[in-house]
Amino acid sequence: MAVQALAGGPIETHGELSESRAWSTMKVPVVVAALTAGHADWDAIEAAITRSDNEAALLLWQGLDDGPVEVEAVLRRAGDDRTTLEREPDPRGHSSFGRTVWLLRSALTFYAALARGELVPAADTERVLDAMGRIVPEQRWGLGRVPGIRFKGGWGPSEQPEGGYEVIQVGITGARVIAVAARAEDFEAAERLASKHVPQHPNTS
Repeated sequence: MAVQALAGGPIETHGELSESRAWSTMKVPVVVAALTAGHADWDAIEAAITRSDNEAALLLWQGLDDGPVEVEAVLRRAGDDRTTLEREPDPRGHSSFGRTVWLLRSALTFYAALARGELVPAADTERVLDAMGRIVPEQRWGLGRVPGIRFKGGWGPSEQPEGGYEVIQVGITGARVIAVAARAEDFEAAERLASKHVPQHPNTS
């Protein structure tokens, strides 16, 4: 877990994992890149965020002239100067952008900049954050149980030698931004592990 004040400053960390594949948490940078490029398909944006709809996210991704370059540019504007998007296709069908390795501290940097209104115009910022507050019930585990949180989650098979499954969530609650990642033998175990620690953290309220 990593926690930071929305205004910036020191990052508080807990646990062993400092990074994860971004999975669907990278859909929000894709949304911001699409908005920056003038491709405001709000039906697709709504579906990609609230339901984590892969086809909707892929539509936004394919609308970019150079997806990796444009999303990396969004991350750089947010202050993430480390992350390089995955470019190799995945034979299992997972998106390349979702397989990007994302440091939790870098994910905090992006989501904080979004919440502060630094990446897209105010009206677009509000619509994106509003969608993040309306995640479908079946995806509201972990950070999703925090009242009033605006967040995005992701999950996928671990590519570590031991295999297993990993989950990641990034959320904005009050004056803080929180990222949590967990890895376990399957999705349900990873979800339980992530959910177990979130309510115990004093900075989630």
